[in-house]
Amino acid sequence: MGSWQAGDDRGGNSFVGCGPVSTGLAPLCEGVLDAAGVDGAALTLLTTSSRVRDLVYATDSVAQRLDDLQFTLGEGPCLDAYENDDAHLLADLDNHSGSRWPTFIGEAIGLGARALFAFPVAAGGTPLAVLELYRRTAGELNPQQHAAATAAASTAGYTVTRNWHDYLATQGDYDDRVATAAADMSHAQDHTTDRFSRSDVYLASGMVAAQLAVSADEGLARLRAFSFRHDRSLKDVADDVVARRMNLRTLDLDDH
Repeated sequence: MGSWQAGDDRGGNSFVGCGPVSTGLAPLCEGVLDAAGVDGAALTLLTTSSRVRDLVYATDSVAQRLDDLQFTLGEGPCLDAYENDDAHLLADLDNHSGSRWPTFIGEAIGLGARALFAFPVAAGGTPLAVLELYRRTAGELNPQQHAAATAAASTAGYTVTRNWHDYLATQGDYDDRVATAAADMSHAQDHTTDRFSRSDVYLASGMVAAQLAVSADEGLARLRAFSFRHDRSLKDVADDVVARRMNLRTLDLDDH
């Protein structure tokens, strides 16, 4: 599908509106490439309660597109690795066409990926992110490469936790700092220009929900369906909705 073709070569920016939280994660993603013998890496943060998912960093456009694809489809090894708190290792995508993610696998192969590895990133035993790795050729991770990827995921969990606590320590009195930090993060998210940010996706889903009198989850589902059917990235569709370049009722009619 045309929308998943690679664009710019490199990633390079921080987590949406949460620079303090993402400090040190970009070098970690870059460093795991050689250590794990992979061609690309991405790190994405997730939350269980709100189902929010945001890309922290991607080493290249294919890694970013693979993460975008899973976000758009709502399926893939990254989501399962997070929900099951267990690594998902797909050494040969051609042998997984009949898996539980047939649409994703087909699209990932179209992007040039032939192997995918998703490692949960946890803090205090609770998953909070996923480290996603891909190869352009099929092949399992050898023991050393697997250990390197596992170590990178563990370091990412420690780094996010440390950054968050360091950030909270700068936010006023003890009783107020968590609320202040959350408000600052929310405000930054509303105004971010980060290329990885998906804040506009959630804003657009709310706009669709209000316009079409559906739930926020249904609004997001309709955005996903529209972007996939029309070979466009979910973020691009959301940007058009937020900028009011796209008529929401027309979007609804096109998808039903």
